[in-house]
Amino acid sequence: MDDSEPLVRDWTRTEIRALRLARRMSVREFADHLGVSPRVVSKWETAEAPAHPRSVNQAALDTSLRRAEDGVRARFALHVASTSRHGER
Repeated sequence: MDDSEPLVRDWTRTEIRALRLARRMSVREFADHLGVSPRVVSKWETAEAPAHPRSVNQAALDTSLRRAEDGVRARFALHVASTSRHGER
């Protein structure tokens, strides 16, 4: 895979939360990791508001997933699949 190619086409609250959980990070740790405020991460993950990360933040999410170890990627895929099966998008 080309390093510039995104692994997730559209980052939704499902994928954002799955990546945070796969990395086993708190909201604060994940925010620091991405270079955003914890409030932004919480907003992205909130069920009441759809996640619409700006392109620079989508790129940070892409980079985080691309650089993740295989175990993190496996947990990410499991979280996304599990959430999708339960209809949470």
